[in-house]
Amino acid sequence: MTVFYRWLDRVTDLLALIAGLYLAWIFIAIIFQVVARAVFLFGSSHIFTFIEYGLLYITMFGAPWLVRLKGHVYIELLTAVVPEHIRPTFSRIVVSLAVLICAVVAYYAAEVTIRSYVRDEIDMRSLDMPRWIVMISMPICFSMMALQFTRYIFGKDTLHTGEAGMHE
Repeated sequence: MTVFYRWLDRVTDLLALIAGLYLAWIFIAIIFQVVARAVFLFGSSHIFTFIEYGLLYITMFGAPWLVRLKGHVYIELLTAVVPEHIRPTFSRIVVSLAVLICAVVAYYAAEVTIRSYVRDEIDMRSLDMPRWIVMISMPICFSMMALQFTRYIFGKDTLHTGEAGMHE
């Protein structure tokens, strides 16, 4: 299992790095767009299309990394009032529900992605893009989130601390 999680962590780190680089590219692209419009009185409409796609990819690529680091926002209302000896089991039940939700979303996202590929659907904006390229990050990353959550079911560590309040 450790070899599997090591592999998963490497892929997760790579996706998080790509998300960070894409975010930096968006920052530079927006500056370029503003300067180009102000100085040269023109800009590229394609930049905004890539920024829109990038927002989805950044969200999806960063999500498994956040799960691994317990970086997702969650509220511990129930785990704070559950007795301490029950808390680890309760946390594992909650995380099992998160795994189930991620798996269901990954399944349906894969179904939509495959259907888009088979039907050769195109996302038409200023730049026409095959829809499956836009959608492919969702089944992959929701599956990876489900796998990252399993770490808190089968491992020694639990996701919840039992301290009341919001955590991020």
